[in-house]
Amino acid sequence: PELPAIVRRCCAIKAQVVADDEKETAAAGGRALLNLGHTFAHAIENVAGYGQYLHGEAVAIGLSLATQLSVELGQIPHSDILRAERVIQQFELPTRLSQALPISALMTAMQRDKKNRSGRLRFVTMTALGTAVTSDGIDSALIEKLWRDAGAE
Repeated sequence: PELPAIVRRCCAIKAQVVADDEKETAAAGGRALLNLGHTFAHAIENVAGYGQYLHGEAVAIGLSLATQLSVELGQIPHSDILRAERVIQQFELPTRLSQALPISALMTAMQRDKKNRSGRLRFVTMTALGTAVTSDGIDSALIEKLWRDAGAE
């Protein structure tokens, strides 16, 4: 499908998800599932400073990291990383940081994410390409490793 058709379909799906969980209270994820990659992206935006990354660029890096996290958790096969990154790069978006950001600052920024529950980091991950779930209780050492792999220090 052409990009305009994809965007229309995505907007329709998003509208339905938001209508079903307007206040983001669904226990099974609901509206939070629209935020795939955003836990990482918002940390990038916060630490890098306003204007260093466009929101879409930060989300693209976040999508790459969320895909890698999904693989590390055993939720999707490694081959899905290549497929997801190919799509991201097709639109000339980054999959890694263009500047080395401090991991400690990124981790601190992630602690302020609105999806967190009871002080625990909560991520949107995938059980298949196109199927998202929320995951929490993830070891911070794994998240730090993903940041390092993406170019943080």
